[in-house]
Amino acid sequence: MKKVISSFLAMSLMACLLEGCYGSDALQTSSSDPGTSTSSSEVSAPETSDEPVYISEDAESLSGEVRFYTAFDGAAGTDALIAEFNEYYPNITVTPTTYKNSPDGNVGLDTAMMAGEVDVLLSFGVANTAQRWTNNLLMDLTDRLAADNLDLKTEWGTDVYKYNDKVYVFPSGGLSVYVAINMEKWEAAGLGELPTEWTYDEYLEACRAMTEKAADGSVAVYGGSDFNQTDYWTYSIRQSKGTNAFYNEDGTSDFDNPLWKTVLQREVDAEKEGIWYSKANYLADSTKSRDKFLNGEIASTIESILTRYITASDSTFKIGYAPYPVNEEGETNYMGGAIPNSFVGVASNTQNPDAAYAFAKFCATYGNKYMYAAGHATTWTGVDPEEIVEVVFGSREDAEKRIDVDSFISSVVATGEPAYSEDYIVAFSEIQSLIEEYSKYVFNGEMTVDDALNEMKELADQAIADAS
Repeated sequence: MKKVISSFLAMSLMACLLEGCYGSDALQTSSSDPGTSTSSSEVSAPETSDEPVYISEDAESLSGEVRFYTAFDGAAGTDALIAEFNEYYPNITVTPTTYKNSPDGNVGLDTAMMAGEVDVLLSFGVANTAQRWTNNLLMDLTDRLAADNLDLKTEWGTDVYKYNDKVYVFPSGGLSVYVAINMEKWEAAGLGELPTEWTYDEYLEACRAMTEKAADGSVAVYGGSDFNQTDYWTYSIRQSKGTNAFYNEDGTSDFDNPLWKTVLQREVDAEKEGIWYSKANYLADSTKSRDKFLNGEIASTIESILTRYITASDSTFKIGYAPYPVNEEGETNYMGGAIPNSFVGVASNTQNPDAAYAFAKFCATYGNKYMYAAGHATTWTGVDPEEIVEVVFGSREDAEKRIDVDSFISSVVATGEPAYSEDYIVAFSEIQSLIEEYSKYVFNGEMTVDDALNEMKELADQAIADAS
């Protein structure tokens, strides 16, 4: 499957540069078998040691400039990341540049890389990232990782990210998908302790209990909501399948799998019942689920980037968290952990390889906690959850004023939990576009679930055949 990715992407890079056809950061890849945690207190190791080296022994002697391209501005964790890096490497100057993770933004980043203007980058999505390593835009990190005793699976939970058996990126940035809960509504409904595992049926029953009606019978508070993005219903497919959600084992599309109908119809029915806020409304007025949640219009919501908005909100209720619900009781929850969706790499033409590698390694380990300041997550197994709480809220004491800290750690940080993976992406962007288009037809009442999935199956299989 790695060969499928490599050959397909190598042929398409130049066309993508000209046409802006990069995929979105919805494409995620990870392993369902997280590695064991590593100590975050180990700074360096002797040459003869088997211990991982996170900070170079000669850190203070390294010098020069590192030009860092990232999607997150200074206030979203980048300034704090660089400041902590300089505590270990005082003579390296990191100069950040913020780019937009969009088709045009990614073309601009690639142009800057080819012009020799980038040393380290935060790259989003497997498609974008694989295009960069297959076209020699990224430095081979294999020998450096081996010298530092850094094993991909042990440190970041997956060893999927290799090209010709070489490592070009740290798979360290993740997206954590969970249920955010208004604890006032939860407790008023008498729902008891927050769940540490639950099914979708159980979640919808909780939504039913938290839904409030006005005197005229209209809905005053919706019990729940999907995330506002059109395709988020497909995460339930990922939750059950664990890998390559869009494809059957024979490489054709999976839309004839009954699970697709079950999941999509379930969301349509919840909205029709009035216990979930309508996706059609989100699409029509571009509102965000986090805003509806924080202003009290919905009592719970599927979320992924809520964290960065809590401290700036005027909400007065405490927020609790529960894991993403499973489709069937007892099955593995492949949405339980942070799904890798961003990668730290070093440009192959970097002006300062040693300093650039040192910074990239720091971004992927000690400094990866700052991803939470931007609402994203880390896949590094050595992360300290208490440090993440401090990064986001200032202190545990301040955090406890706004959130249930224990459920935040278990369901949002979720260290060591299984996570979805993806390593087959033939016609992926075309399939993603079909999901976007036909989901809108269904949510807007223009097509039935059956008709939409049938057409998606036919068109997706044709796209796969054309790309093969």
